[in-house]
Amino acid sequence: MNNSAKIKSLVTIIIFLLITNIAMLIFFLAAGRPADMREKNREFNGMYNSLQSEVGFTKDQLDQYQVLRKEQRDKVRPLFNELRNAKKDFYKLIYSSSNPDSLINADADSIAQKQKALDMQMFRYFKNIRSICTPEQLPKFDTTVTKEIGRMVGGHPGNTKQGHSK
Repeated sequence: MNNSAKIKSLVTIIIFLLITNIAMLIFFLAAGRPADMREKNREFNGMYNSLQSEVGFTKDQLDQYQVLRKEQRDKVRPLFNELRNAKKDFYKLIYSSSNPDSLINADADSIAQKQKALDMQMFRYFKNIRSICTPEQLPKFDTTVTKEIGRMVGGHPGNTKQGHSK
């Protein structure tokens, strides 16, 4: 095979690979966006949709839930901000070489107290939602809220990889 035939073959292969890579890039970027949007939409309305479809909340119950949800957002937003800021301050201590253990422990305890306040608020929130269920809806609600709490704490319900078994 002469040099010009080799060059033509290599150019053809390079063009083919370039087109293939561009096509894959477009596919993954375009295909990823709708899934991301569906996931964000599901998370945003996840509890509402679950209460409606799985638990069987009525329109009145859903309206009560929306009121509780708005109140909850107003209560937890500052708690999340305080927790985030406390953690930022805590980890800034890494950059100083002269932090006494008492300061480090005090900051860690501050984070723990803020996390406790947040968890207590979330607990009350779920109890309040549970209180608007009818007796027939309670078992379905309990199943649904278990899934939501699993998502909230970063795990997946039924996942036993973390050393926990059912």
